[in-house]
Amino acid sequence: MNWGLKIILGLGTFIVFIVSAGIYMVTKNTDTLEDEDYYERSLSYDEVYQRKQNLLNDNARPTVSVKNDTLYITFSEPYNRGNLIFKRPSDSMLDMSLPFVTESQHYRIPVGSFTKGSWRLEISWQQGGTPYTSDHNLYF
Repeated sequence: MNWGLKIILGLGTFIVFIVSAGIYMVTKNTDTLEDEDYYERSLSYDEVYQRKQNLLNDNARPTVSVKNDTLYITFSEPYNRGNLIFKRPSDSMLDMSLPFVTESQHYRIPVGSFTKGSWRLEISWQQGGTPYTSDHNLYF
């Protein structure tokens, strides 16, 4: 095999690789925005900032743990009402929002049916009329 044929085979292999990688990336729709309404959310960030500041000022950050396919959330005070927003960084189709109400400091939710892997949990709740927001990274 002479050097000219080797160059042509090498270039042909490279072109096939680039074309197949391009087709794979176009057909795989995983490079979407994290939030479709990011502009609207950025306009109301003052509210989110105030919720996070309330969390720091009142030292109200909940503790979050996962044991035996159950997510345990412990709040600093009883009587909480809000939303749990689960976000899957690798697949936004799995994102979900669950409302909750507690009469005690503890709340638990089964997560055995969730897809295994990395999740981001955003807890937005009110406690005694004060709004809070807390973000957590989970792996289960």
